[in-house]
Amino acid sequence: MVSAPAAAAADSALALNEPAGASGTTPIKDEFIAKLAAREALKEKNQEYWEDDPYKPKGPLDASLKKHTTLINKLRSAILTSSADTLIKEIDGLTLTKYVAEIVAATVEGITNSKGGKADIDSAVEVISHLHARLAPEFLSSLLPELLNVLAASNPIASAATPATDRDKEEKERVVRLRPVLRVIAELGLVGAWEKARGGKANKGVVSDQVGQEHVFERVKGLMAGDPTYSNIPLLVTFLKSYRRAYLGDPATSHEAETNGSHSELVSLDLQSKFRHLFETYFNTASKALVKGQTKLLEQDKKNYEAYIKAGEIFEDRQNAYEKMTKAVEKLQAGVQSLADLLNLTPPKLPTAASLAKSGLQIVNTGSAFDKDGEETLSGGIWDDDEERKFYEDILDLADDVPPTFLGLKTNEEPSVEDTAIQSPEAKPDSVYSEPGETHQDADDGQPGSVAEKEQGLGLEGVKKLNLDEGDPLQSGPAARLSAVFAALPEANNRTVIDKLAVDFAYLNSKAARKRCIKFLGTIPRNRTDLLPHYARFAAILNKYMPDIGIGLIAILDEEFKYLQRKRLVSELESVRLKNIRYYGELAKFKVAQPHTILHVLKVCLEDFTGPNVDNVANLLESCGRFLLRNEETSERAKAMVDLMRRKQNTQHFDARQKVMLENAYYQCNPPERVAITQIELTPMQSFIQHLIQDVLVKKTVDKVLKLIRKMHWEDDAIVDFIFRTFNEIWEVKFGNIPLVAMLVYDLQKYHPDFSLGILDQVLEDIRAGMEDNIFKHNQRRISTMKFFGELYMYRVVSTPVVFDTLWSLIAFGHPEGLPIPGRSSEIDAADDFFRIRLACTLLDTCGACFDRGSNKKKLDQFLTVFQAYVLCKAELPMDVEFMVSDTLETLRPKMTPFKTFQEAALAIDDMIVAEPVEEEAEEDEEEEDETESVGDNGRKHAGTEEDDQEEDEPVDDDEGASDARIDESDDEDEEVRLIGSISRRDEYDEEAEEDFSREFAKMLADTTEVRRDVRKAAPIFDQAVPLIRKAQHPANDHSNAAAPSDKHMQFSLLAKKGNKQTVRTLDIPLDSALAINTRSQQLQNKQEQEQLKRLVLQNERRLEQNEQAAMEQSIRNRFTPRRHADG
Repeated sequence: MVSAPAAAAADSALALNEPAGASGTTPIKDEFIAKLAAREALKEKNQEYWEDDPYKPKGPLDASLKKHTTLINKLRSAILTSSADTLIKEIDGLTLTKYVAEIVAATVEGITNSKGGKADIDSAVEVISHLHARLAPEFLSSLLPELLNVLAASNPIASAATPATDRDKEEKERVVRLRPVLRVIAELGLVGAWEKARGGKANKGVVSDQVGQEHVFERVKGLMAGDPTYSNIPLLVTFLKSYRRAYLGDPATSHEAETNGSHSELVSLDLQSKFRHLFETYFNTASKALVKGQTKLLEQDKKNYEAYIKAGEIFEDRQNAYEKMTKAVEKLQAGVQSLADLLNLTPPKLPTAASLAKSGLQIVNTGSAFDKDGEETLSGGIWDDDEERKFYEDILDLADDVPPTFLGLKTNEEPSVEDTAIQSPEAKPDSVYSEPGETHQDADDGQPGSVAEKEQGLGLEGVKKLNLDEGDPLQSGPAARLSAVFAALPEANNRTVIDKLAVDFAYLNSKAARKRCIKFLGTIPRNRTDLLPHYARFAAILNKYMPDIGIGLIAILDEEFKYLQRKRLVSELESVRLKNIRYYGELAKFKVAQPHTILHVLKVCLEDFTGPNVDNVANLLESCGRFLLRNEETSERAKAMVDLMRRKQNTQHFDARQKVMLENAYYQCNPPERVAITQIELTPMQSFIQHLIQDVLVKKTVDKVLKLIRKMHWEDDAIVDFIFRTFNEIWEVKFGNIPLVAMLVYDLQKYHPDFSLGILDQVLEDIRAGMEDNIFKHNQRRISTMKFFGELYMYRVVSTPVVFDTLWSLIAFGHPEGLPIPGRSSEIDAADDFFRIRLACTLLDTCGACFDRGSNKKKLDQFLTVFQAYVLCKAELPMDVEFMVSDTLETLRPKMTPFKTFQEAALAIDDMIVAEPVEEEAEEDEEEEDETESVGDNGRKHAGTEEDDQEEDEPVDDDEGASDARIDESDDEDEEVRLIGSISRRDEYDEEAEEDFSREFAKMLADTTEVRRDVRKAAPIFDQAVPLIRKAQHPANDHSNAAAPSDKHMQFSLLAKKGNKQTVRTLDIPLDSALAINTRSQQLQNKQEQEQLKRLVLQNERRLEQNEQAAMEQSIRNRFTPRRHADG
C-alpha cells in the first residue's frame, strides 16, 4: 500500500504557474523549469498507482447518492475553474467506487464544455491524478480514450455543409471547445498518466513512460493531416504556447543538458525532434498555401478592376467572393505568423501586385497538373483514332467539285458585288447582323428549329438579332432545292452524305441562301445534340469559301451564351446550355471558331465557377479539351486554365454530381498514362495446353485434343497443376465449348480418376465460394461454372443427388433455418439480388430435362415448388429474370401453373410435405441407387436417355454400342487401352421376345376359347345353322360327346333345329372333299395371318423404341455435342 500523497507534492503542483502567453511576464524556458519538479512528482505518483492498489483515505467514507451527485455536478461544471484542494477534499470523503462511469463522463464533459474563460489546466490535471489514485486503474483506463476520441472526432471539413453565415461561428466554438482538451491531454502525457504496458502495437519499442507522449504526437499529427483549410492553426498555436519547450525542446538547452546534465527532460530528445520536424513541415505547407492564396487574391483584384472598367461596376457575387477570399487569406496569414514566432522560423514573403506585374505571371503554377515539359505529360494525340481524325481534318474542298463561279472565285469576268462580298475573308459581323433594336419578320420563320425555339420561350437574342432580310428573294425553284437540302441535313449521319449536301448547297450559293443557312444551323433543337458534329462539318466545308457562314454562326452562339449567363439560375435552360457549349466545342475542332473565342468562353465560366458554369466547363472540356491541350496555338493557355479549374475544384465545395463531371472531363481531355497489362509469362508447354483448350477445342477436334492431353507428361506435377487450372478456369473458354470440356473430363476419368474428381471438387467449391462472397464482378464466372457443373452431370461425372443438393443450396444457403421468407433479407442474398435465380435457371436449363421420370421427376417437382416460393420472396423481378424463370418452367413442366403469390406457394409446400411419406421416399432413393449402379460400362450414353422404369438387365442396341466404343487405334505407344462397349445380343433379344409373345398370345386365345365354350354351353341359341370346326378335346372332357376324328376324315359339327329344340350332330367329311380342302386352306391362311400380325407387332414396338432413342440423341446433338454415359 502506498502512503497518502505527500503534501509537498501537492503544494508544488498547486504552485504551477500559468502558461506563457497568459501572463506574458515569465519566459517559456523559466516556466518549464518552474513546473518540472511538480510534473515529475505527479508522474511518479501516477505510475505508482498504476502498479499498486488504490489509495484509501483515513476515516469513514460517505456512500450517499446525494454527496456523489454533488461531486459529479462540480466535475461537470467547474473542473477547470475550481480549486484543486476543494475538489480533492470532497473526493477523499466519498467511496466513489460505484460511480466510476459517471465520474468519467462528468470529467470529459467538464473539460469539453469550457465557455472560454480562464482555465486552470494544472488544477484539473491534479484532480484527475487524485481520482486515478482513488479509482486506479479503471478511471484513467476509461477517461484517456474518451479524451483522445474527442480530438479524433473533430473534423473541420464536417462544417462545410453549414451555411456560410454560421460557419465562422461554429468554427470559433469548436476551437474554444478543443483548446482545454488538447492542453489536458498534453499535460497528462507529461505526468505519466498512461500505463506502462499500454503502448500497443503502434508504440512497440517505445520507452514505457513515453506511451502517452506518443499518443499526444499522433493526435497533433491528426489535427494537421485532417485540416486542408488550416482551421486548426489556433489549436496548434495554443499547444506551442503551453508546451513548446516540453515537447519540441530548445536547441541550446538540449545541447547544454547533453553536455553537463543540468536538468532532465520529460520528453526524449528523439520524440522532441519528431515534434519539431512535424511542426516545421506543417509550417512550410501553410506558408505555400498562404502564398498561393495571396496570389489568387491579387489576380481576383485585377479581374475586378478589369470588370469595373468594362461594365462600370463590380457585381455583387464577384465582390462577395473577393471579400471572402480576403478574409481567408488574412486569417491564414495571422496563423502562419504566430507559428513562425513560436517556432523561430522566418515567415514567407508574400507577393505583391507590383511583383506580379513585373514577372508577367497570371497564374501561379504550384501543384500544376502538368509538368514543365507539358508535352511529355500529354499522352496520345489530338484524336482518339484515325476515323475521328478523318472526320475532323479531311475536309472536302468545294473547288474540286463546284465551278469557281458558284464559289465567288475570281475569273476572267468581273466578279459581281455579291461575289466580292463572299471573297472577302475579313467580312465583318455587321454585314450579317442588324442593329439590336431592329426586328424583322422573314418568310422562313416557319422553320422547325425556329418555331421550337420560340415555343420554348428561350428569348435567345442571337436569333433575334439576325438580319434576316434576304435582299432579292430566291426563286421558287432554287428555294425548293434549298429547302430539300435543309430537310435532308438532320438525317445525314456520315461524312459522305454531309459532303454531298455541302456540294448541293454550293450550287445554290447566294446571299439569301447563306443567311437561311446561318439561321438553320443556329437553331438546332435543344434535344438533338447528336446533330452538332455533322452540322459543324457542314459549316466547316462551306466556311472556306463562304466565311460569313462561320462568322454568323459564332455570333449566334455568342449571343446565346451571353443570354444564358444572365439566366444562370433558370434550370429549364440546362439542355440549351449543353447544346451551346458542345456546339462551341465542335466548331473549335473544325477550326471554324477561333481559339481565343473558345478560351474566352472557358475563362468566363471559370471566373464564376459555380452552378451551371461547372457543367459548362465540364462539357466544354469533354467536347474539345483534348484538342485545346494538344493544339500548338492553344496548348499553353489551355493548360493554365485546366490548372485553374483543378485548383478551384480542390478548394471549393461541389456536390457529388459536379465532382464526377469535372473528374471525367479532366481525365478525358488529359487521360493518365496507364501501365500496360503485364502478360503472364507461360512456358511453351503451358501455352500449348492453353491453346488446345481455349482455341483448338471444337466439336470436330474433341478426339484429337483428348489424345494430345493424354500424351502429356502426367507424372510432372507442374503440368498436371496447369491442366487442372486450365480446366477449372472455365470462364476463359467459349461458352459454347463448355460441353466439350465436360466431355474431356469424362474421357480422362477412365485414365486419371483423381484428376476428374479434383475438377468436380473444385467446381463445387467455386459454386459455394461464389454464394459466400457474392462479388458482382465474378457473376460471369459463376454462370460459366454452373453451366460446366450441369454439363458434367450430362456426362455422368456428377451423380443426381449432388445436382439436387446444389439446387437446394442455391435457395437455402445464407437464410435462417434454410428457408427464405418475404421481408427477411440475408447479408449474402438480399431481396433485390436476383443472381441466384439466374444460376438455378442455368443449371435447370442444362440438365433439368433429364429429371422427367421416376423418382427424379418427383424430386424436381418438389424443388420447382420451393423455387417458385423463393422467387416470390424477392423484390419485383427485372424483365429479363422474369422471362428466364418463365422459360425454364415452361421447358421443364409445360403444364405447371406458376404461383402468383407467396401464399399460394406456401400452401403448395405444405400440401407437398403432408402428402409425401417418408418410407416411400426412402424406397425411391434405394431404387435410384440400384439403377445408377446397374448402368455399368454401357459407354457414353446420355443421362437424358436413362429410363428409371426399365428392368435392370435391359440390353443395348448394336449401333449404340458400336458408336460408343472408342479405340485409340492411332496411339502407337505401349499402354493399356480400355475398350468401353457392350456385346450385341439382338438375335437373342428377338428370339426371347418372339417366344414370350407367342406364349402370351396363345394363352390369351386359349382363355378366350374356354370362355366362349362356357358361354356356348350355357346358352347355345342361334338363329341359323352355322358349320363349326371342332377343336381337339381331351377325352376326359365331360362337355364333349364326339369321338376322335380319324386320319382320313375331318369332323364338322352341324347345328340343326327342330321346333324349339336345337341339336348338334357330328359329321365326318373326307379329307379329299371340297369342303375339307377349303376349310383346311382357310385354317392355313388364318395361321399365316396370325404369324404376320405377330411380326408386325414386334417390329412396330422395336421401331417405336428406336425412334424414341433417335429423337433423344438428335435433341442432345442439337445442344452442340453427343452426350455420353460414364460408369455409374
